[in-house]
Amino acid sequence: MKRRILFLLLCLFSLAVEAQTKQIKGTVLDPDGFPLVGASVAVSGTKNGTSTDLNGNFEMKIPADATTINVSYVAYGTMSFSVAGKSYVKIQMQSNKIEMQEVVVVAYGTQKKATLTGAVGMVKGADLNKRSVVSLSTALQGTIAGVTVQQGSGEPGADGSSIRIRGLGSYKAGLSPLVLVDGIEMDINQVDMNAVESVSVLKDAASASIYGSRASNGVVLITTKRGKEGKLKVSFDMYSTIQTPTNMPKVLRAADFLQAELNSLENAGIVIPADQRAQREQMIFDQRTYKPDNWNRYDTDWKNATIKNTALLTNYSFALSGGNKDFKYSGTISALDQGGLIETNNFKRLNIRVNTDAFIRPWLKFSNEISYRVSDQLTPGISSPKAIINKSLYMLPTLSAVTELDGYWGYGKNGDNPVANAAASGSRTVKRPELLFNATLTATPIKDLEILGQYSYRKTESRGTYITTPYFTSLRGVYLGAFPGTDGVSETWAQTVRNFIRGQVSYAKDFGLSKTKILVGTQVEDNLNTDFSASKNLFELDRYYLDNGDAKTATASGGASNWAMASFYGRFNYDYDDKYLFEATGRYDGSSRFTEGNVWGFFPSVSAGWVVSKEKFMESIENYVSFFKLRASYGLLGNQEIGNYPYATSIDPGYSYWIDKQVATGVAQTTLANPDVTWEKSQQVNFGLDASFFNRKLAVTFDYYIKDVYDMLIDYPLPYYVGLNPGNTNGGDMQNKGWETNLTYKGKIGEFNFGITGTLSNNENEVTKLYGFFPNRALTVGYPQNGIWGYKTDGYYVDANDVANSPRLSNSAKPGYVKYVKMDPSGANPTIIGESDKVYLGDPFPHFEYGLNLTANYSNFDLTVFFQGVGERKVMMSGIGVRPFFNGSNLFTHQLDSWTPENQDAEYPILVPEANSADNFVTSDKWVQDGAYLRLKNVVLGYSMPKSFLDKTKLDGARFYLSGQNLFTISKFFSGYDPEVNYGGSLGGEFYPIMQTFTFGANFKF
Repeated sequence: MKRRILFLLLCLFSLAVEAQTKQIKGTVLDPDGFPLVGASVAVSGTKNGTSTDLNGNFEMKIPADATTINVSYVAYGTMSFSVAGKSYVKIQMQSNKIEMQEVVVVAYGTQKKATLTGAVGMVKGADLNKRSVVSLSTALQGTIAGVTVQQGSGEPGADGSSIRIRGLGSYKAGLSPLVLVDGIEMDINQVDMNAVESVSVLKDAASASIYGSRASNGVVLITTKRGKEGKLKVSFDMYSTIQTPTNMPKVLRAADFLQAELNSLENAGIVIPADQRAQREQMIFDQRTYKPDNWNRYDTDWKNATIKNTALLTNYSFALSGGNKDFKYSGTISALDQGGLIETNNFKRLNIRVNTDAFIRPWLKFSNEISYRVSDQLTPGISSPKAIINKSLYMLPTLSAVTELDGYWGYGKNGDNPVANAAASGSRTVKRPELLFNATLTATPIKDLEILGQYSYRKTESRGTYITTPYFTSLRGVYLGAFPGTDGVSETWAQTVRNFIRGQVSYAKDFGLSKTKILVGTQVEDNLNTDFSASKNLFELDRYYLDNGDAKTATASGGASNWAMASFYGRFNYDYDDKYLFEATGRYDGSSRFTEGNVWGFFPSVSAGWVVSKEKFMESIENYVSFFKLRASYGLLGNQEIGNYPYATSIDPGYSYWIDKQVATGVAQTTLANPDVTWEKSQQVNFGLDASFFNRKLAVTFDYYIKDVYDMLIDYPLPYYVGLNPGNTNGGDMQNKGWETNLTYKGKIGEFNFGITGTLSNNENEVTKLYGFFPNRALTVGYPQNGIWGYKTDGYYVDANDVANSPRLSNSAKPGYVKYVKMDPSGANPTIIGESDKVYLGDPFPHFEYGLNLTANYSNFDLTVFFQGVGERKVMMSGIGVRPFFNGSNLFTHQLDSWTPENQDAEYPILVPEANSADNFVTSDKWVQDGAYLRLKNVVLGYSMPKSFLDKTKLDGARFYLSGQNLFTISKFFSGYDPEVNYGGSLGGEFYPIMQTFTFGANFKF
C-alpha cells in the first residue's frame, strides 16, 4: 500500500514539474546562413543548456516562464534571443563586434588582424556577392578606403572597372594592381564571385614588397572557397536582371534641328538667298505640320531605332562543399548571359572551379585548384557597340529612314546606318577559353616547420572570327550600293601560356610571450605569347570561310614573345605578447626585360606596431577603448611593366619606300632602343592606427602615406625629324600622398541587428622632377600627372565693343563667343590669347572618395543600402559632347540653351556652324566640369524562408531578394552624361552607358 502511495506521489510530482517546463527546438545558423555546429545554447541566467548538432539543431526543456535563451559561439560571442510563446526558433548569429582576432589574408599566408603592421583592407566575398553585379572589380567600389574603382562602360563583356590603389603609381609602366587568385595571377573581371571567400588589398609597401617588382601599384589577393569538414552542402543561386542606361543625352528631331541649323547660319552672318531661306522655312513648317513620309520628309529617331530601352542579364550558380579530416572539397559552376543595348551584342561566360585538400599523411597535405573559364563575346561586323551607339546620337534625323520604302536600308550618312551596322553588317565573335591547374604540396615534418612546393599552369586563348557582310542602301527610291564596299573574313588567334614554380620554407616558434616566424622562398615564372591572324575578301554565295574568297586578297601575320622572372624572397615576424610587433621583408627580382647590369633589383621593407591598449595604463579605460594600435612602415617597390624588349631595336619588315617613282617594300628601324633602361622604383612611408571602442562595437582605421616614385619610365622625347617612335627611359620623379579612413559600427536592439560602415580617402599626385625636357603637359613639374591645361574664360563677349577692347583667341571672335582671359601679359601681342596663356585647370583623378554601407537584419528580413561618391573631380569634355554640329552631327536638347542678346547667361555660346565655332571649344575652364557626384549605388532587400516552411521541404535554407544598382545620382555634370565615366574617342564624348539594373534573385541551400 505504501509503495502505491509513493508511486502516486511521484507521478503527481512529475506532472507538476512537467507543467512548469516546456520543450524548445531550434536551429542556429552562421551569418551566411549555414548550420553552426557546436554552438552553446542555454537559458538566460542559468547553466541549463545544450549544444547544436551537425545540422545546427538543438532541443531542450526550459522553464515555462523562461523568455530568453543565450547562444554562444567563439567567433560571434554570446547573443540573446526571445523564446516567449515559441516552441521553435531559428537563430542566425551576427558579428555585432568588430573582432580583432579575425584572420586576414596577406602575402603568402594569413595574419591576425590585431597583429598586422601593414595597411591591408579586406572584404568578405559574401558581402560582395550580395550586390549581384557581373564583375568583381565593380563590386569592390567603395568598400575599401584608398582603392579607386571607376566603371567606364556598360558594354557586355567590357563592363569591368579600373582599379587604382593610392593614386597613379606610374606614367607609362602600368597603373593596375597585381591581382592574385589563390596565389596565381588572373583577370579580376573574369573571376566567378560565387567562388570568392574574401578579397584583401595590400596598400602599403610593407604589405606588398614581398611581391617586389610586381606590386608597385598594390596587390589584390582573392581567396576562393575551400571545403570544410562536415556533411555535403549544396547551394544554388540564380538571378535575372533588367538593364537600362543610367543617363543618355536627348537628341533633336528634324524640325528643331532644321530650325537650329537656320539660326546658326543667321548668327554667323552668312547671307542666305531669299529662295533658299523660303525653302528652309517651308521644310521646317512641313516637319512641324505633317508626319514624315520617308520620301519628301524624313524625321528618323536614330537613337530609339538603334538603342534598346532594356537588356536582360541572367546568372546561375551551383556550388557544393564538404569533406572529412582527410579530404575536403569545394566546387562551383556558374553561367552568365548578358545582353546588350543593340542588336548582335551579347556576352556569355561559363566558370568551373574545383578546390581540393587531401592529407596524404598527417604531416603531408596536397592541395589542388582546377578552373576552367570560357567566354563568348558577340559584336556587330563593322563598328564597335560604343561607336554604333554614338552614331545613333549624332546622326542627322533628316538624312534617310532606317529602311527605305523599297526595302533597302536607308543611306544614312554616306551609307553608314547605325541600325544596319548593328543588325546586318555581319558579326565579330571572340571566344576566350582559360585553363588553370594549380597544385601545392605542404609538408610539416616536424612541429613548427612547414615546407611548401607549388606548380601552376595557366593557358589563356583568344579566338576571333570577324565576318563583314555589306548591306544594300537606297535613298528616295534610288539604289546607292553596298556598305561597306566589300565583304571580308578575318580570323585571329592568340595564346598566353604561363608556368609558375615556387618553393618555400617557414618556421614559426612560440616562446610564450614571444612569437617569431621566418619565411624564405624562391619562385620562377615564364610567360610565352603567340598570335596569328589571316584574312580574305570577295566571297561568293555567302560562304564566309577562309578557304573561300579571292586568293589575291589574302593576308597573314603572326608573332611570338616571351618574358621570364626569377625571385628570392623572405619575411621575418616578431611578436611580443601581441603588444610589440615587427616585420621585415625583402625580395630580389630578376627580369628578362632588362639588359645585363640592370636585370636584378632588391626591394626591402620594414614595419612595426604597438598595441597600446595592452599596456597597463590603458586598463582604466578598457570599457571605452577596447583596442588601440599604432603602426608605421617603410618599403621599396619596383616596376617593370614596359613590354618585353625595351632594350632591343625594333625593325618593321613591311616599311614602304618611294624609289624611282614607285612604292617598294623594305625594312626600317621604327623605335629607338635604350639598353640602359632599368627598374622604375617607388618608396613609401605609411603611418596608421587601428582602434575599436565600446566593447568593440565601433572600429576606426586611419592611414597617412607618402609614396615617392623615381626613375619613372616615360617615352624618351625625340624631335619629329628623327622619324622614330620614342623608346623607354627613366626620366622623372613623382609623388603621391594622402590619407584614408574606415569607420564601422555594429549594434543590436532586441532582434534588430544593424551595421554602418563608412570609407573616406583622398590622394594628391604631383610630378616632382623631370630629368630632361618633356614637351607634353601631361607631365608638368609641380602639378598632377595628366592634369588639364587650358585657357581661363570670363563669360561671353557682350557686344562689338567688348570684342574690340578685350583679348581674343583669334580675329574671328564676335559677340556671344567665349571670352578668354590674358594670363601672360608679356606676350608679343597683348590682344591675342596664345599658348603661354594656358593655365592649370584641374585634376581628372577622383578626390575625396567615399562610401557608406548600411545593413540591417530583423526576423527573416535583411536590407543593405550602399552609397558611393566622389567629392572632387574635374572632367574635360569635347567633340559631340559639347560642340553643336560637330563633324556634321545632330544637336542635343541642352545645346539649344545658347547665347543670344536676350540670353547672355546661357550654358552654351552663340549657335553657329561648326566651321565658325572652333574658337569656342578649345580646352578651357568653360568645358571643364565638376565631376563630383553622390550615387545610390546598390540596394538589396532579402527575405529568408522560416524554419516552419523549410521543415516541409528538403531545403536547409531559402532566400529571395530584390536588388537595384545605380538607382540615382546627384551631380552637376553635363546633361545626359555619367560623371563616373572617362569620356573620349575620336569624336570626343563617345561612350557606352553604364547600366542601371533591377534584379530578382533566389538562393537555395540543401
